[in-house]
Amino acid sequence: MAVDARERIRPTTGTHIVRVQHEGIVTADADRSRDFYCRVFGWQVLERPAFRAGGYWIGTPGIFPQIHIIQSDLTPPGPEAPISPQARHTAFEVADMDAMKATLEREGIQHVVNVQPGGRVQMLCNDPDGNTIEFQQAS
Repeated sequence: MAVDARERIRPTTGTHIVRVQHEGIVTADADRSRDFYCRVFGWQVLERPAFRAGGYWIGTPGIFPQIHIIQSDLTPPGPEAPISPQARHTAFEVADMDAMKATLEREGIQHVVNVQPGGRVQMLCNDPDGNTIEFQQAS
């Protein structure tokens, strides 16, 4: 049975996703992660409730997504983790890939650039805990 493209798609109850609100990143050193994300993303530390676990919320006030840094005894991937699009990662669209690359180079952050099938370019790096971050040119 063909679906009429003009017909409004009605999501299943509970799947009305609007946007990514935040990404939680487990870290062994919350201050180090805060410094990394503030430098690389140009974001700032946001107000955060007094949770039992230490950490920071990083972002731009009133704008999503945010990064929620969680000081934890859980084991992050580690600084020796490979930079790989096949690893668990978070992808961000950026306004200017050349400027993002310049930021990574200025900060001495190792990164890789891949061309995906179809020609879309992705740039990847790891944060200090080995969490992979992907950047793509905003469409």
